[in-house]
Parts: sequence; structure tokens; C-alpha cells
Amino acid sequence: MSDQGGPAATGPPSFDVLVEAVQRAETENAEGRPTRARRRLRPVLRELAAMEPTPGAVRLRARSLIELAKADFETRGGPRAALDELDAMLAAQEVDPRLRWRGLEPAVAGLRGLLALRAGRHDEALRWLDEAVASIDEAEPIDGCRSLLNRGVLHSELHHVAQSRADYAECARRSRQAGFARLTFKAEHNLGYLAFVEGKLPDALARMEVAARTLPGPPHPIQMLDRARVLLEAGLVGVADTTFAEAAALFEAQHLPRDVAECELGRAECAMLRGDVSAARRFVASSERRFRRRGDEAWVVRTSLLALQADAVTYASAHDDDPRTRVLWAGLSRRAAKLERMCRATGRTVWEGAAAYVRIEADLCRGALDDPAAVLEELGTVRGSDPVTVRLHGRWIRAMLALAAGDRPRAGRYVRAGQRDLALHRSRFGSLDLRTAGAVHGRALADLDVRLALAVDRPSAVLDAAERARAVIGGTPRVNPPDDPTSAELLTQLRRLIDENRGVPQRAGADPQRIRMIREAQRLKHEILARSWHERGRVGDDRPGRAVEVRRMLEQRPGSTVLDVLIHRGQVLAVEMGHGRSTVHHLGDSSAVAELVRRVHADLEVTSNTLVPADLREVARRSLLHGMTDLEKRLAPALGAPGELVVVATGWLGVLPWSMLSSRLGRPTVVAPSVHHWMTFAGSAPQTPVRVTAAAGPGLRHADAEAREIAALWSGGEAVVGDDATVARMIEVLGSPGVVHLAAHGRHEPDNPLFSSVRMADGPLFAHELDAGGQTPDLVVLSSCEVGRASIRAGGEALGMASVLLRRGVGCVVAAVAPLPDDTAMRVMTRTHALLRSGRPVAEAVATAVAEDAQVTGVVAPLMCFGAPV
Repeated sequence: MSDQGGPAATGPPSFDVLVEAVQRAETENAEGRPTRARRRLRPVLRELAAMEPTPGAVRLRARSLIELAKADFETRGGPRAALDELDAMLAAQEVDPRLRWRGLEPAVAGLRGLLALRAGRHDEALRWLDEAVASIDEAEPIDGCRSLLNRGVLHSELHHVAQSRADYAECARRSRQAGFARLTFKAEHNLGYLAFVEGKLPDALARMEVAARTLPGPPHPIQMLDRARVLLEAGLVGVADTTFAEAAALFEAQHLPRDVAECELGRAECAMLRGDVSAARRFVASSERRFRRRGDEAWVVRTSLLALQADAVTYASAHDDDPRTRVLWAGLSRRAAKLERMCRATGRTVWEGAAAYVRIEADLCRGALDDPAAVLEELGTVRGSDPVTVRLHGRWIRAMLALAAGDRPRAGRYVRAGQRDLALHRSRFGSLDLRTAGAVHGRALADLDVRLALAVDRPSAVLDAAERARAVIGGTPRVNPPDDPTSAELLTQLRRLIDENRGVPQRAGADPQRIRMIREAQRLKHEILARSWHERGRVGDDRPGRAVEVRRMLEQRPGSTVLDVLIHRGQVLAVEMGHGRSTVHHLGDSSAVAELVRRVHADLEVTSNTLVPADLREVARRSLLHGMTDLEKRLAPALGAPGELVVVATGWLGVLPWSMLSSRLGRPTVVAPSVHHWMTFAGSAPQTPVRVTAAAGPGLRHADAEAREIAALWSGGEAVVGDDATVARMIEVLGSPGVVHLAAHGRHEPDNPLFSSVRMADGPLFAHELDAGGQTPDLVVLSSCEVGRASIRAGGEALGMASVLLRRGVGCVVAAVAPLPDDTAMRVMTRTHALLRSGRPVAEAVATAVAEDAQVTGVVAPLMCFGAPV
């Protein structure tokens, strides 16, 4: 965030109107309204040209020209005329002492430095800004602060962190001393952005928020733009894209095409990470047009680089044996080489490296590298100062070069180094939301890891590769974050809002109260999550499980089979280990299976909803039967385990209703988020639980009876019902060892999965509140509709109520992946606990209870065991 504003000089009374006009123009420039500033300054300069050249008039004219140069640059890209007049003033004051203003030289040097910085001419900008800061004692306070701020921005862009921090801190000190509120805000905000440059993303967001509170009023678009960049680096692609879009709309309203173009470039990066290459191309094209019209060479380079990267993604998805694709790769290589040379000539080392990666990828894909080993050696090491996306691309390129050179072990080392980079990057985040979002950057490395494993034709190698990727995605649970009374108050407000407006969301879309309620709920959710993003994480036990350990574990559990399921290059693969053998199953096209899973979940929604007419439910039931049969056929080669089946799967594969498949009915089936989780918790719980608590939320016909009956099954069991079943009581129970059973209305929030909830006596208990550290139960049984569901984040990780509990360290969660009728819940859950009380393992107990109920009713309850068979 560079500076473009400050107070103007005052003069004799005859100057009052002109001085006020210049002051307003400065404010308009500073607030991002350069068109208005230019319109205001033109008549001022005409009036001043007709006046005697007194010192006051000279000073005011210089101030006017400086602001006009800024306004012309932002709206027209051509401040040449104003700069020429300022040069003429500098020459004139050497001749005529009456025309001298002592602060003119540092003010003009600072202006030229700012304009060169905005145009991306870094060397020129540094020369002018160094000159301005060297003359800071001669400059007026406002100009000295501006030059320090703008030089700090330049050092930040050049990754000169220490120099940048020093300039920002000095600017903040001088600005506070002089009472320049806007400059103080900018300096403090930029110190937050500097934390982002250093890779300290939670610190960056926290400092930006503190800075924003120093300047009242609506959010500033520059502040939103920088925040979006931080969120994008963290991998929160959706939130970043929305923030870029909001900032772009504000910039558009202020007629700031250059800043709009920056937002569009950010949105193009978001689209790339989502895999939407066509949207990325549209944003890149629009951004490039805006920058070219303004003559912003540096930003044209940046857009060109992203266009090359989009082309690389497009060509990589084409058929390798198509001659036209090789021609396209050749053209991409030439364009990348040209951009690489341009970046080298202008000292843009980060972009030069990124362009080189595209060139090398193009040459690899068209088979044009005669000596990939030599190219690999020439690349050297990955720079730790590069953004995480560039570093990961660099690791991937080096691995591909090693593979092309026939050095598979070295390729594997580069892949694992990239995964360590990503794990360290994500370990800095305290927020579960940020930890899962960061997984988006590791997809290409995970794909290459599996490719290398398949090449050696060993099932164990494939399982190890899949588990390494999960270890990076899984992250570390937050441990005892500091209490945040503001977040607690926001959660209380959200809970009250939802509880007091329970029927409102079902009203017509145009209902004013519904619109107000949804808007306020979204505001509160966003603010709660945003506060959690500020928390720092730590490096923890992200060790992946290994095939050799799986074999040892299976020796202790001879009736169990592990099925590790993953997607690789559009195909579903499954590594089966058990009964002394291991094999890799190729289960067909992943998109076809994913579509079946989507249809099955949609049908489950309808068949479980008694408000839907019976004839429509019957149509959905037949469709569900057909979908489940089709899934069974596609997955059949991997479903033959006669005993306990542990399915290790993430993403949408983790919410596939494995236990509802006909071949698994009555057989214990567990879906684990990782091999590591299964090995950690399988059989870990004591035979007799330390504590059994059964709680009931309001509004369910049998919930209180279910809780009381289940508590009565266990010695010392406790039923928590009625007004006692509060959110605070459940958070306490869920922070203690033992078994927790919760019969309550559940709701999964697809767009905001950390606000999936179960309804308690005083309102909803959110998944967000469970990510709070402390002890954990061994088993949590959620007798609630659909809280076993999850939303799949960009990067492939699932988030929802069950997944949050597993991440916190709960060994096993029993939950429904679709609406669960009250009568079914009462029958199946009480039977499950009776079987648990008799000593049956949880997966076996659930499978038996569901199968017995299906024999009587003809309907399979959508219950699944997630985690490990404790």
C-alpha cells in the first residue's frame, strides 16, 4: 500500500478557497478517487498561473502538480505534463529565490519514486526514493513519511525484508507524531503485509486487522486486495476470490483501472487453483488489456506469466500422442523463454524463475530436452524466499527432470522435499480452516508421488505415497488456543440469531426477514472464521503411516483388511492389504464414480424426507437402489473382505456410503481419514469406558427417551436432557475421555462446513467450537441427521462435524451421511449401545444393528463409522 495523500499548505486569506480545493483533491487521491481530484485541480492551476509567484503560491502550485501527476497516472497512465511543469519549477527556483520552496526537491523525488514503483520500474524507483529519504530533513513531514512508506513498499516487493520493516516502522513513528492518521494506518497495514512476505500468514492477517481499526469507516479496497493475497497464499481460494471481487468492484466505482487489473490477476490465480482454466484465461486477458493500455510493463509481464501457466495446464490435459499438442508445447516454450529473458534483463528474479519452470515443463512434455540431468544441475536449489506456489512448482519441475534423467530415487526426494515445504507452510496456521485450505498447493506433487510408486509395481509403495499426501493435508490439531472473548461473543450472537429465527430460512427467497437473517448470519460466520485465521499453529505429529506398519498391525488383527482408496489421473485406485497379500485394484473412471456418489446422496435426501410425497420418494428409492447397485459393480473387486474392512479415503471418496453397499451389510466397515489415524486408535479405547454420557437436543420425538435408555445401559451412564443439554455442557463433555452419544437435530453447511451444527437447548453447537484442544472422547456417536457429511475443499480435503472431531483426536465417530428418521435412530442406536455394552467392537456393533433393522424395515440406515474401530 503506497501513499498518495497528505495535508496541503495554508496561505493568505485570498488563498483559502484554492487551498481547500487542493486539500480535497489530496484526500480524493488518497481515498482512491483520482478522477474527481483531477477535475478539482485543473481550475486551481489556472488560477495560480495568473497570480504573482509568491512563496505560498509556488508551494501550492507544486502541491497541485504533484497531486495532478498522481491522478493522471492512475486514470490515464501519463503524468508527463505535470512532471514537466515540476521540472520547470525546480529549474526556476535555482534562478529566482522568490520561487524557492525548500521542500520541492524531496517532494518531487518522492513523487517520481512513487510513479516508477507503481509502473514496476524498481531500479528507477529505488534511486528516486533513496534521494528523497536522504533529503528527509529538508522535506516537509508529510513528504518524508510518504517517501519512507513507498520505499518500504519497494523493498517489500524486492524481498528486502529488513529494509522494508525499518522504513515502515519509521514511517509509522513519524506519522503518529505528526498526526497523519491515514499514513499511520498504511504503515501499520504494510507491516502486516510484510509478515505475509515472510510467510507468517496468521500474523499478517492479525496485524492488518489491528491496522484497520486505527482508521474508522468502511473497508478500504487496497486493504481488501492485500488481505485477498494473503488468503490466496494460505490456500483459501474461495474466500480470496470473493475478496478480490469485492475489492475490484470498489476500485471500478472509483475509476481505478490499474487496481481493478490487479484484482483480476488475483482472481485468475484463484481460478487456476480451482482448476477452472477457462475462467483464468478470461481474467488474465482482461487484466492484461488494462495494464497494456496504461503502459505498466511490469504488470504486463506478470499477466503474461500467468497466461503461460494457464496454457501449460491446458496442454497437459491433452493427448500426449497428438502432434498438434507438441506444436503447442513448442510455441509455449518459445514464449516462456522470451519472458524469461525479459525478466532477467529487468532483475525480476522470482518471475524469471517461474517463467523458466514453464519453459522446462514445455520442453519436457514435447521431448526436446537432450540432457535433462544438465538442466537439473543448472537450476540449482529452490529459493526459500519464493512464494509457496513457486517453490512447489520448482520442486515438481526438478522431480520431473530427475525422472526424465532416469534417476527415480532423486525424483522421489524432490517430491518429498516439496511435501515437507508444504507441511511446514501449513503448520504455521492455527486455524483448522486454513490448515485444510493449504492443501490446494500440493496436488501436483501428490500426483507425481503416486506415479513414481505405480512405476515400481509395488502396492506398498502406492499406499506409502497416498499416505504421505494425507499427512500433508491432515495437518496438526490446534492445541489450547488462547481464549478470545470477541470470538466467544460473536458465536453467542450467531447462536441466538439462528435459534430465534429457526423457521425463517424456510420462507420464500424474497422474504425481507429471511434476507436480513441470512445476511447477518453470513457476516457473523465470516468474522468468526476470520478471527480464527489469525491464530498461529505449530509443527506436530504429521507422520504418515507406512505399509510395513500396516502389515504388522494386520498381524495383530487377522480378520481385518485395509483398503486404501485414492484418485490418480482420473482413475480410482485401491490398495488392498490383508490376509497375507497386497494388490492394487484399478476401479475405473473417477468422474463416473463421483457422479454416482452425488446421485446417491441426492436420493438419500429425498427418501429420508417424510415431507416429500410418497410417489416421489418411491422414485428416489428406485434411483437409490440403482445407484448403489452400480457403485457395487464398479467397486466389487475391492469389496471382498469377509471380515472388518478399513477404508482409508479422503475427499468425496470418504463420504461414499461404503457401509450401505450390499456386500458390506452386516459386516464391520470403517472409513479412516488416514492409515496413521487407524493405526493410532484401532483397539485403543478401554474395554469399559471411563464415562458414558448420552445427551438429547430439543425438537426430536424420541431424543430424551433415547438418551435415557442408552445411559441406563451403562454402569454410571449419565443422561443430559432438557434445559441441561446446553452448548457449554456439550463442549465440556466432548472435551473429556469416554463415550459421548448425542441425539439432536443436525445440520451440515456445505458452503461453511465449520458451521455445521447440532441443536442444543440454547441453540446450535458448531463444528467450529470443537476445534479447541483439550482431551477427547474415545467414541462419539452422533444420532443426528447428516452430520457425517462433509464439504470437499479445493485440494481434496473434507470438512464437516465428523472430520473436525477426528482431527481433534477422537478415535471413532459414528454419524449419518444423510437424514436419519427419529424412529430409525431410536431403534438402531439403542441396539448399537447394547452390543457395545456386551463387548462388541464399535464397527461390528453398528453393522449388526443396521443389518438387523434393515431385515425388518427393508431400509438401510445411512450410518457410518469414521476413524478407527475402537
